[in-house]
Amino acid sequence: MSAKSAKKSIAKRAARMAPVQAQDFGEYQIGCAELLDALPFYVLLVDEHHHIVMANRAVTDHLGVKPKDIIGCYCPEAIHGTKEPWYACPLEEAVAKNEVVVREAQDQKTGRWINSAIYPIPDATFGRKVFFHMVTDISDRKHAEEQLKASRQQLRELSQHLETVREDERTSIAREIHDELGQTLVTLKVYISWFLRHLPQAEELAPEQTKTMYTLIDTAIKTVMRLSTELRPGALDDLGLAPAIEWQINEFKKWTDLEYNFVSTPRHIALNPETATALFRIAHEAITNVVRHAKATRVDILLRKTRLAVELSINDNGKGIAEAQINNSRAFGLVGMRERAHLLDGEVKISGTPGKGTLVKAILPLHAGQERVRQASNGKKPRPG
Repeated sequence: MSAKSAKKSIAKRAARMAPVQAQDFGEYQIGCAELLDALPFYVLLVDEHHHIVMANRAVTDHLGVKPKDIIGCYCPEAIHGTKEPWYACPLEEAVAKNEVVVREAQDQKTGRWINSAIYPIPDATFGRKVFFHMVTDISDRKHAEEQLKASRQQLRELSQHLETVREDERTSIAREIHDELGQTLVTLKVYISWFLRHLPQAEELAPEQTKTMYTLIDTAIKTVMRLSTELRPGALDDLGLAPAIEWQINEFKKWTDLEYNFVSTPRHIALNPETATALFRIAHEAITNVVRHAKATRVDILLRKTRLAVELSINDNGKGIAEAQINNSRAFGLVGMRERAHLLDGEVKISGTPGKGTLVKAILPLHAGQERVRQASNGKKPRPG
């Protein structure tokens, strides 16, 4: 159908419907027509059967018709050239619910994204059901959202890569400290002992210096072992997550008075190295926060495996974290916990009850995120779990 014949068809329909529409619309058109015409997006008034009661200038200019030519026409046919309701129009839902309905959809012909919103108008205005229909082009916003989403994904992948590199470096440094520096100190102690045994007069000449020498070497060995373990607990790689958390709790016990209760169900949970590392670091950060800020006397740690995920809960009986602290973007420890979980397709939930304590709950899928971790590691295969 040509544009000219289409206009004639629209005009004929308008002629049949115009008296009814004029009676319905009346003085309302005069009051708001100029206001709606000033809007740069589509605005229509339609009845529950998709007939156009009013259309603003953005609509008529796009169609190339006069306002009076479109009144009373079937909206899907006049606007989209179809005799069926347009797939992105939420009018039927708005009619059924008698409430505002907003729908976003991509135009299959143009590829543009639109926001289609229907607002019921009180029956008293026209004596029948009429709806305010607003259609806006949101393609630019959608494009910006996609770009932002892609940028965030790139940042997360970079963060995962850096985290993987950092863990690898920690492991490497811990191994070097333990194997090289630790063994060197032990060997030095053996040689000093041999020297003193073969030169007993040396110990008699400087007993205090000899004792100090032994003490310094023992202290250095302990420091090396501590640094090595803090960088990367051997229990995490050799025994698994639960023993590593137990080791960490025992370390906290050495300098805190908190009562710790740790339960793992089942006792041994097989996890890939990335998931185990993330949960261990989350547990360490959460317990550290309890020690530093919670003013608690007890902390319960539960590690639980379900069919599809592994859950870690740290619950204390302290003062309870405030909502403002939970949402504080500068609370880098909390942000770090969430980000570790998110990188493995998991989540960390934090809640606090004033005077009763704080709950930190991490939920990580058993298998999700592994492919992304491998990509972030530049093709490196994860270590056996």
